Amino acid sequence: MSAKYVLFALFILLSCSLPFGVIDRALSDYFPLGTGNYWNYVTQDGDTISARIEGDTVILGDTAYIYTLGSYLYYFFKADNGIDRYYYLVTYRGGDKVVLERRIGPYLSLPLIDGYTRTDSFSNAVVVVNDTFQYFHTTDLGISLVGDLSVNDRVFHEVYSAEITDSRCVDSPLGTSISERHEVLYLAPDVGVIKKQEVLVENGDTVAYSAELIGSNLLGE
Repeated sequence: MSAKYVLFALFILLSCSLPFGVIDRALSDYFPLGTGNYWNYVTQDGDTISARIEGDTVILGDTAYIYTLGSYLYYFFKADNGIDRYYYLVTYRGGDKVVLERRIGPYLSLPLIDGYTRTDSFSNAVVVVNDTFQYFHTTDLGISLVGDLSVNDRVFHEVYSAEITDSRCVDSPLGTSISERHEVLYLAPDVGVIKKQEVLVENGDTVAYSAELIGSNLLGE
């Protein structure tokens, strides 16, 4: 038997052993990072907010895609096993800037697999003029199959949800600061985020936010 037939047989065997639909999901783009892509959303208050891939840049030696959502700015990276994100956090001691985190870390695992979970942890200690800043950052990810989902009178198929809980704690001479951001992204193939729910708890204060897709260039508009 020739080598090409052996390789073909191995591919068929491996494909049959993978979870249902994983090949289709691997060929679909659930988080499109093409420059110029845009998404328009309506919030729970009836306001319109837009997200866009503005272009790319280089951060820590890797190509980052510049993603804006309203006035917020994010940097995402295409990785072998999904999407990474640039994490950057600073605080201040008097007039001195203290960098607590500056790294590229995991954000979304691809292909999406129902029931998949992951935890990423990071810690750092920074000493400034004999004062120690202890920093802890944990990100939990959970993937679930949703199936068909109707958003603003449009039905999307093969939708998955990604639940991301981002917890941060800073212990410093000024006290302890704790924040937790819990977001649920509803992802459709070759479109991206079609619905988003988010709750931010920071030092006892809670802010909730949700948005649904109303238009995108990826919908042929």
